Amino acid sequence: MIKPANPIAPSLANPSAIGMPPLALFGLLIFALLMMGFNTISHLSVGIGDEDVHRFQINWFVNGQYEIFKYVTMLPLYHAVVAFLGKVSGLTSLNGLRFAHLVFAAGVIPAMYALTRCFYPNEAQSRTLLLIFVPFLFPLFFLTYTDLPSLMFVLFMIERAWKKQYFWAGLLALVAVVMRQPNIIWAAFTACLVILSTAKEMSVGLRLLSKNDGDEVVLGLLDKAFIIESLKRTSYFVVVFVLFVIFVVVNGGVAVGDAEQHPISFNLSNLYFFLLVAFVLFLPFNVEQVGNIKRLIVANWWILPLLAVLFVVYFYTYEHPHKYNTTALKFYRHNLFLHYTCDILPIKIACFIPMAWMSLSFVTAVRESTYGPQLLLMLPFALLSFVPLPLIEQRYYVVALTLFLVLRPKISSWSTGLTLGGFIALCAYVMFNISRQTFFL
Repeated sequence: MIKPANPIAPSLANPSAIGMPPLALFGLLIFALLMMGFNTISHLSVGIGDEDVHRFQINWFVNGQYEIFKYVTMLPLYHAVVAFLGKVSGLTSLNGLRFAHLVFAAGVIPAMYALTRCFYPNEAQSRTLLLIFVPFLFPLFFLTYTDLPSLMFVLFMIERAWKKQYFWAGLLALVAVVMRQPNIIWAAFTACLVILSTAKEMSVGLRLLSKNDGDEVVLGLLDKAFIIESLKRTSYFVVVFVLFVIFVVVNGGVAVGDAEQHPISFNLSNLYFFLLVAFVLFLPFNVEQVGNIKRLIVANWWILPLLAVLFVVYFYTYEHPHKYNTTALKFYRHNLFLHYTCDILPIKIACFIPMAWMSLSFVTAVRESTYGPQLLLMLPFALLSFVPLPLIEQRYYVVALTLFLVLRPKISSWSTGLTLGGFIALCAYVMFNISRQTFFL
């Protein structure tokens, strides 16, 4: 008689067999990792980076002082929310406010999951994990910075717009802009995304006027029905844009406080540093694009002389003159990376290679992806989100990098696993050093 093989434990074979659905297990894993991260940061007994500025504003609200601190550049909605959570819970110490922030910032996780499900439902969990463990983002779950709560509202805004819930998308756009004024750029992107989807639904072509094509009428961009439908779908965004213009006129600019350090400029160095950051974050994706890049260059020989011209432009325009980007502030490691890649000639020359590689990977992604038009639409808004900023800072790239993570073509499971493993290792290293005040990114 053949003895039956021992059955695999239900917990390993199928989490739902023990009453644990995969999504619940996924949430439990994230909760455990966030608690471990918070425990690590809790050893940091002082504020770090801009934490003290934000905490100063939060404490004012906790203590009933409803004024805007002069170094807070945005409207203090974020600070009001964290102050409310801290006061209601009694968590008003340094680590208490960090935990209140964590509760708020963790909302970016379901936002990323929901948005990714709109485009790649089978990869929603893996792409969400990749976002969580981006090495310069993971510490921000535990430090009082506005980046993750701001990103949460942007992602939910785009997700609602994609689901054609235009009122909620417009409301989320308003909250996102109040949270951080530069999010007006991503509200405009979302409105254009709605118009792009409308054009696809109505079979509007890339022409101004409609024309008869045999028995079929091909609509143009100036078609009355298309314009009316687009305005109807984006009307709530128009309200947000009008309110933003009123705010800028009354305030005398976009920034609320510390405006002298945040003027509007034209800073190509932010583009160069963005490409370097993107190349590193999406390295396995870039490696998988080598074949596509080769075919692209062979079919379009003019790309090589164009890259030569762009190298000359890059060589003479890559710089970091802002006083917050000097090597004197090398505690902030992005300033050290800027110094190496910009001031040391051999490294500066070599860095053009990953920049060009990332650029060509983006081109191949647009050509190969199911969502090529959406990726292409994202490009000008990404540039608008950081090129006008004089300060070079990787946090300014968060929305653009996240949307590329959402929309980029699929990569192999091996590449995804390798990326996630590398991210987690880097996060552990970064978190340990931040908690010991060795450096900050």
